[in-house]
Amino acid sequence: MTDHHLDNNGKVLRAFCLFALLLACAGCGIQPLVMHGNYLTYEHPFTDAGAESARANAELECKRRKQVAVRTTRACSLTQCTTNFQCIEPAEAKQYQQ
Repeated sequence: MTDHHLDNNGKVLRAFCLFALLLACAGCGIQPLVMHGNYLTYEHPFTDAGAESARANAELECKRRKQVAVRTTRACSLTQCTTNFQCIEPAEAKQYQQ
């Protein structure tokens, strides 16, 4: 084997490892449990980090639609929360923001 052949194998191995890592993390983070029209529902841990992750994902989903995420309801047990957001037009969202 030549040095060139070993170098190509190393590149292939690195690319495979990166692909496997990205594939493993594809499900990482909180994703909407239900996405229906402009409504998003998330189930997340009853923690500040869980609430922030749901909010950040809702903002990202709404931004793709050129809209703004507004939290409409939130209900929690001692361990889990269900939080609902609605994507609405930015001008309309101003009346809901604090």
